[in-house]
Amino acid sequence: MKTPKPARGECPLSRRTLLRGGLLAGVTTLADASAVVEIAAVLDTAIGVAPAEAQQSRSGGGPQPQTSLAQAIRVAERQTGGRARKAEMDREKGTYVYEIKTVSKDGSSKVHVDPASGSILRVQEPGFVSNIFDRDDRRKDQAAFVQLEASPMTLASAVEAAEKETRGRAVKALVKSQYGSTLFEVAMVKDLITHSVLVDPATAKVVTLPPYGKRKDDDD
Repeated sequence: MKTPKPARGECPLSRRTLLRGGLLAGVTTLADASAVVEIAAVLDTAIGVAPAEAQQSRSGGGPQPQTSLAQAIRVAERQTGGRARKAEMDREKGTYVYEIKTVSKDGSSKVHVDPASGSILRVQEPGFVSNIFDRDDRRKDQAAFVQLEASPMTLASAVEAAEKETRGRAVKALVKSQYGSTLFEVAMVKDLITHSVLVDPATAKVVTLPPYGKRKDDDD
């Protein structure tokens, strides 16, 4: 039996809807446990957390990084004058940095922010060749910009809402579209385990998704 589609304007956030709607297909996961531990360590050492404090910090409480993902997003938006559509902690040449992609009516930019100091490391903008050949990416960027302009919540605010609800650390966030509605997906690290949550900007409701590997098409 076919699952009926929701009425226009509705955005159900039940587990079954999330599974069948395809939102879980691209959920960010850190399957390698060592990568989770390493990222947690990066967040701790960003402000020089002592070993005794590190475990408390990784469990969701205690000291926080000097520059959070939400703060890095706002730094990137101020620098470019655009709206952040995706942000994540990424490893480059052995060093972790925040990478934020912003979009505007004029194009897109990628900003790299130091998680320890909050300073901008560099800003990348598409070159002439990219603007010609990456038309599909440009269309996606413009579609995301329209979504973000109409959204009552920013990506940074969604990250803060997710962290407040889960008491974890956000390591990745992005804007998504489902049934014509805008949603934010945030990947969290807590107790050395990653969790993904969805934030509905219309209601500020935070929904925790089932852990990776335990997502089944049921409501049990």
